[in-house]
Amino acid sequence: MSCFIFLGFSAQNNTSDIPLLDLKGNLIKLNQLHNYKATVIFFLSPECPLCQSYTLTINQLIKKYNGKPIQFIGVIPSNDFSVDDILNYKRSYKLSLNLVRDTKSLMAKKLGATITPEVFLLGKTGVIKYSGRIDNWAFDLGKKRSVITEHNLIDAIEAVLQNKSVKIKKAKAVGCFIE
Repeated sequence: MSCFIFLGFSAQNNTSDIPLLDLKGNLIKLNQLHNYKATVIFFLSPECPLCQSYTLTINQLIKKYNGKPIQFIGVIPSNDFSVDDILNYKRSYKLSLNLVRDTKSLMAKKLGATITPEVFLLGKTGVIKYSGRIDNWAFDLGKKRSVITEHNLIDAIEAVLQNKSVKIKKAKAVGCFIE
């Protein structure tokens, strides 16, 4: 049985034909986002130390926006990880995010994702409103701030939810390269 997640994408970044797999091996089609004001797509890798470290932040974001017209999806852009690897990552870090597999990295290529963790905030019509880092905690490989001073993703989500323009549309992501 096929499972469908309903996302909508504009013609410029139409990804509805990109084959993704849920963790049971079912084909997922991405289309029709109109039920949500925004969709957050996290590109993640189970073996990336920053992806592991950011699971707490991701869970906090999901909890913070519970009941709001926003959805969160995690994409594993590789065929390098088995379903067991992904499930172990999800279990080990108590990640409450729905995860899908982009086995040929087609979604990553279409949206322009090159790093994990990297996030894309899509508006109701699928236009990319923000892309890049979650916040400025990690500012270089192996270098982290003790105090986060910029919450790029939260700022972008809040702007979209309030029907305002996103001030910072792109911020450089730091992490592991998508291969």
